[in-house]
Amino acid sequence: MRNDKVFHVISNTHWDREWRFPFQRNRQMLVEMIDNVIDILIKEPEYKAFHLDSQSIVLTDYLEVKPQNKEIIKKLVEDKRLFIGPWFILPDEFLVGGENLVRNLLLGHKTCSQFGGVSKIGYSPFSWGQISQLPQIYDQFGIELIMFYRGVNSLDSHHAEFIWEGADGTKKLSSRFSTMPRYNFYFYIYRPVVHNEGFADVEYKWSNGGVPFHFADQSMHSEDYFNINPIDNYFKENIEPSVNAIVEKQADDFTTPHVIWMEGHDSSGPNIKTVKILKDIKEIFPDINLIHSTLEDYANALLSSVDESKLALVKSERRSAQFDLRSGNLYGYVTSARMFLKIKNFEAEKWLQYYAEPFYNLAGINGLDINSKYIDIAWNYLIQNSAHDSIGGCSLDEIHDDMMSRYKQVIEISQGVFEIAAKHIVKMIDFSSDKKNIEKPGINLVVFNPLPYKRNETIEAFIDIPVEYDKGDFKIFSNEGEEIDKAIAEISEVEPVFEQLIDRPLFLRMKRYRTHIKLRDVAPFGYSSFSIEPTIISNYKPSFTGYVKKDHVILENNYLKVKVNKNGTLKISDKSNEKVFDSLAYFYDEGEDGHAWVHNPTTPVFTTLDSKPKIQLVENNSLSATVAIHHTIKRPVFVNDREDKRKKQKINITLFVTLRKDGRKVEFIIEVDNQSENHRLRIMFPTKIKTKQHFAEGQFDVVERSTERPKTKNWVEQPMYDFPFHHFIDVSNDKHGIAFFANGLKEYEMINDKKRTVAFTLIRSFKYIIQPSSLVDYSHQKGSQCLGKFSCKMAFFPHTGNWEKGNVYEEAYKFNTPLSLVQCGDSKGKLPKSISYINIEPKEIVFDAFKKADNIEDSYILRLHNPTSIELSGKVSFFNKLESVQSAALEEIPLENATIIENGFSISIKPKKIATYIIKFIKII
Repeated sequence: MRNDKVFHVISNTHWDREWRFPFQRNRQMLVEMIDNVIDILIKEPEYKAFHLDSQSIVLTDYLEVKPQNKEIIKKLVEDKRLFIGPWFILPDEFLVGGENLVRNLLLGHKTCSQFGGVSKIGYSPFSWGQISQLPQIYDQFGIELIMFYRGVNSLDSHHAEFIWEGADGTKKLSSRFSTMPRYNFYFYIYRPVVHNEGFADVEYKWSNGGVPFHFADQSMHSEDYFNINPIDNYFKENIEPSVNAIVEKQADDFTTPHVIWMEGHDSSGPNIKTVKILKDIKEIFPDINLIHSTLEDYANALLSSVDESKLALVKSERRSAQFDLRSGNLYGYVTSARMFLKIKNFEAEKWLQYYAEPFYNLAGINGLDINSKYIDIAWNYLIQNSAHDSIGGCSLDEIHDDMMSRYKQVIEISQGVFEIAAKHIVKMIDFSSDKKNIEKPGINLVVFNPLPYKRNETIEAFIDIPVEYDKGDFKIFSNEGEEIDKAIAEISEVEPVFEQLIDRPLFLRMKRYRTHIKLRDVAPFGYSSFSIEPTIISNYKPSFTGYVKKDHVILENNYLKVKVNKNGTLKISDKSNEKVFDSLAYFYDEGEDGHAWVHNPTTPVFTTLDSKPKIQLVENNSLSATVAIHHTIKRPVFVNDREDKRKKQKINITLFVTLRKDGRKVEFIIEVDNQSENHRLRIMFPTKIKTKQHFAEGQFDVVERSTERPKTKNWVEQPMYDFPFHHFIDVSNDKHGIAFFANGLKEYEMINDKKRTVAFTLIRSFKYIIQPSSLVDYSHQKGSQCLGKFSCKMAFFPHTGNWEKGNVYEEAYKFNTPLSLVQCGDSKGKLPKSISYINIEPKEIVFDAFKKADNIEDSYILRLHNPTSIELSGKVSFFNKLESVQSAALEEIPLENATIIENGFSISIKPKKIATYIIKFIKII
C-alpha cells in the first residue's frame, strides 16, 4: 500500500434541485436525504462530515418543510459537520450573465451566514465548461482552490493539480480530480462493499430482496420504483481488491501526498456504513494513511504541500472535451437545448439588471421609499432558474414549464418596479417652463436610458394624442426647442383604461400614432424629456428608406445598402469601409440524432439557397424600412427510422430585415413556426473575412477562440466547435470586421471553410432520452422538440478594425437594451428635464450593476468591468452628492477609500478586471 499518500474521503451528494423530477416531488426526496444526514451526524460522532454539493438553496427548500430543524442544522454547520455553499444553487456558467453568477454567490454567502458559515471552496463540477473569469470571481470571494472536471482534460494537465490563469491574470490552484472524478470512491469502493456492485451493474433483480414499491394504477404507473426497506448487506471481501484498484489507477495522478476520494453520487445520501468501511480499510491496510476528511481540510493540506512551479499552467475558459478516462466529458450542447429558455433568461436579466434595479435605487436616493423586497424576490426566482439542469434545457417538460413561470414573475416584478421608479422620477420633473402657451395640452415624452452611453437612435414609439386636442398630426421638440424627425406608420383610435386609487377605473379617448422617431442626445444612464404638440396634417412628402429596383427590394441609408436576392439571401454593402458581403442570412437545417447534451447531425440536410421565397416590403418611411422574407422547409417524416414519403413536416420561417435611416447595423427578427421533430435549424452568414480567430462576449470578458480544428479522432469525446456567447460575437482582422448581436441566442459556430461562415443555432429539437440507469424514453414529452412558434432578434454590424476599435460593445448593448419611453402630462417637480444619474468615462468601461449593498446600511454597489486589453482610467460621476466611496471585492468587503472629486471619483481598471465600489450618498432632507 502507498504509505507516501494521504487519502481524503469526502462524503457528499450531487443534488439537482430539479431534473428527473419536478421541484416539489424532488424536494420530498431531499427532505428524506437531509433527515438521514442529520440522523447520522447526531448518532455517529465518528462520521466526520457531509457536504451538500456547494450550494445552500437545499437548506432553504428543506426548512420550508421542516422549520423545526433550523437550530440543529445551524449547530452542525457551525461545528463543521455539515458543509454548505458558497453557491446558492449550482449554475451553468455560460448560459447566464456574469452578474447572475455574482448574485448567485452573494445569495449563497448570505444564506450560509444564517446557518453558521460558508464553505470557501470553489467546487464547480456541475457546469458544462468553465468561464474565463471564474478564477477572478472566486478570488474576490476569498476562495483559493477551484475543483472541476468538465472542460479540462489530461492533455491540458497531465496531473490532477494545475494552475488555472483566468482572463485577467488571476492564478488559482485547481484540481480536475482523477478517473471517475467526483464519485471515484463511490464507484471503486462504496458500491462494491455495500452492494457488491461495480460501475456497470445497474440492474436490480427482484430476487435481491428488500421491499420494492411502485404504483400500479393508471395515473402513477410510470413513476420509478423505490426500495422502502433495503437489504442490509456488507461485502468486506471486496475491500482489498477495490482499494488496490483505485490506488493503482489514481494515486500517481496527484502531485502532492494528498489524494481526494469522493464518496457521493447524483441524488445520493450518506450511509452510516462509511465509518465501518474506513475502519475495515485501515484494518486490511494498516499502513494506509486514510482519513474521513472535508473539502476544507483537503484544500488546506493541498495548498500547504503543493509545488506550484511543477504544475501545468492552463489559461482562459475551459471547454476541452474528454481525451481519455482520466478526464471527464464536456457534454456542452446544452447551449442549444430548448433555446426559448435562454432567450427568456436573457430578457429577464435585462429587465431586472438594467431597468428595475438601478432605476428603483436611483429613485430611492431621490426620495422614493424603496424599503421593499421586490428586487430580492426577483433575483431569487432568476437565480433558481440558473441551475445547470434547468437553464441547460435537459430536464422534464414540467420543470421547464415551472421555469417559464418563474421567468414570467421576474419580468412582471421587474417591469412593475421599473414603472414605480419611472412614476416617481417623472412626478419630480419640472415641466412648467413648457407652459408658456396656456393652450398647449402639456403632453411630454420622457426617454429613459439604462446605459452609460449618450444615445442617438431611431426607435418605434406609440404616441397617444387626446381626441380633444388631436389635429391629425403632431410634432416633437427637444428641450432646446429643436424639432425631432418622425415618421408616422399607423394611426388608430384607442380607449386605454385610466387608473387612480382614489376613483374607479376610467378611460381616455385617444388617437394612437405608431411612429418612428429619431431621438438625439438622450442623457447617459438617466432620462431626457421631449414635448409633443398636436398639429394639422402637413403636405410634406417624405423620402423612403426602402425601394424596389429591377425586381429586387433594396434598403439603403448613408452607411449601408441591403439588397434582397431572389433566393432570400442578403447582399449588404458597407459604404463606410467599402466592403460587400453576399449570400447572407440563409437557413440550414439538418437532422438530429443526439440528445440534450450531445449533437449528432444526420441527413437529410436542407438549405434555403435554392429557395423561392415570398418577399414583401412591409414597412417603408423616411426613418425605417422593413422587408419580410418567407421561407418554407419541408422535412420528411420518419416512422421506425424509415422515411414515410407520403408525409412531410413543415418549418415556416419569416425573416424580417430592418434598416433605420441613420443605422449602422441591419436588424433581424426571425420567426419560426416549427412543425418538425429531430432537427437543428441554423441561420448562416458567410463572412469571407480571412482570420484564424473569432471573438465572443461572455461573462465579464471577450474571449478569443481559434478557428483551427486539430486531429482528435482518437479522443473519447470529440471537441465542440459550437460555442456559447452572451451579447455578441465578432469576426474581424486588422482592417474590417462583422459583429453579430442577439437577444438571447447562445450557440454559434465559426466554420473553418473558405467562406468563414458563421452559423447561429435557432432550434435544436431532439427526443428527450436519458439513462440514469436504464434508458428512459421521455419522447412522449414534446418540449425538447420545440414545436410551435419561436422568435428571436439579431443584428449584423459591419465595422472597421477589431471589436475594440469598432465600438462593438456599445452598439451591442444599445441593440440589446433599448430606450424606454414614457408619455406623461405636466408635473411641477424640482428635477430638470434631462438628467444623467451616472456618468462613466471612458465609454469602454462596461456597466454591470447598481444595487443596494447587502450588509452595509444606506449604501449602494456600483459594478463595472474592463473587457479590453489595456488599462482604462477615467471617472465616475453622479447627479446626487456623494458622502463616501470605497473600492470593494465582489463579496462586498471594503478595500480602500476613494477621493471624491465634484460628485464623482477617479477610476483605473486594469485589463479584464471587475471593479466594485461601495457608495454612500448624502441624504436628501
